[in-house]
Amino acid sequence: MEYRRLGRTELQVSLLGVGAGYLAVLDRPTGERIYRRAYELGVNYFDGRYGDSNYKLAPLLREHRDQCVVATKTRETGASGVARRVEEELVELGTDYIDIFLLRTYSHEMLADHLAPNGAFDGVLKAREQGKVRFIGMAAHGDLTVLEDGIRTGIVDVIIFPLNIVRREALDGLIPLAQEYDVGLVVMKPVSVGMLPAEQALPWLANQPIHTMVPGVSSLEELELDARVLERTTLALSAQEESQVEAVRQRVDALTCRICDGFCAPCPEGIDIPSMIYHDVWYNLYRNMGLEAFLAAPWHPGARKLFERHFRARLGKLAACTGCRECEARCSYGIPVVDMLEDMKVDHPPLIEALAALGWQDQETPPWYF
Repeated sequence: MEYRRLGRTELQVSLLGVGAGYLAVLDRPTGERIYRRAYELGVNYFDGRYGDSNYKLAPLLREHRDQCVVATKTRETGASGVARRVEEELVELGTDYIDIFLLRTYSHEMLADHLAPNGAFDGVLKAREQGKVRFIGMAAHGDLTVLEDGIRTGIVDVIIFPLNIVRREALDGLIPLAQEYDVGLVVMKPVSVGMLPAEQALPWLANQPIHTMVPGVSSLEELELDARVLERTTLALSAQEESQVEAVRQRVDALTCRICDGFCAPCPEGIDIPSMIYHDVWYNLYRNMGLEAFLAAPWHPGARKLFERHFRARLGKLAACTGCRECEARCSYGIPVVDMLEDMKVDHPPLIEALAALGWQDQETPPWYF
């Protein structure tokens, strides 16, 4: 495993990290096994705070805390909320410090709230003074200029942001600015929620000026593949591989929502288009796995209980689409939104029918949150 310096934090982090978004919906034994196997493969960067992912990581930390770099995050915008969330994270992880505490910052308005007196930055700065947090970070999905403004404050040590074969905008402004400030660079969505093959996506990303990447992992097999892809003798791409990357980019580009400022909105029927076509963990897993594998996966029982209700709600929203294509006319990337929604109208009913037959929704299960 290759290790890189995470900017001015001086932490040495594995090129491959583990994202927790998909781990949150797996049962606890499976999640614990994935974290442990990742550590055995040389992974030391763990991105947390989804569902009960912290509890799944805790057993590994009990044995190897000093060898692990743990990042968690919050949507809290005020100092008191951050203080409460830090304490909760410490309990869940079973540790007395968090290496990197990230503030989710999805808009310039949210950044202004973070920076206001008694805002989130005040809270995390105090936590750092208390030794509960080592470094401060920001996370954003869409408008990356928010991260640029955060970097310019001088407070931010690490950022996590999307970068992949299709979404390359960070290479133009964000990354050069982060390099100027020596900010650590952590990449989310390296395989674009499963739309890109790891065999091309991860080596391409490894050749960019980043420090670590955190693909979502939903199985040991996925983890092993990601690690194997990045253990090749040379990460430099051959001419043939560059050609393959370009072919993948062209195929996926027009299907990839950038979660931008909502140019596709408002939908006349009130449909949240980005959440329908891109930003839904459960649907992405179903699409990537297929019906049989999805039903057989070791889901957290509390999450499993909600599947039928979730997909029925999605189908109801899909039914509201009239095919007016106003969203497509406004989309800057030419995404065929209506065609994608029509495909979903076809692939949702078989899953809903199968879930209803299993009766998971009616089972008594432990609570679960996301």
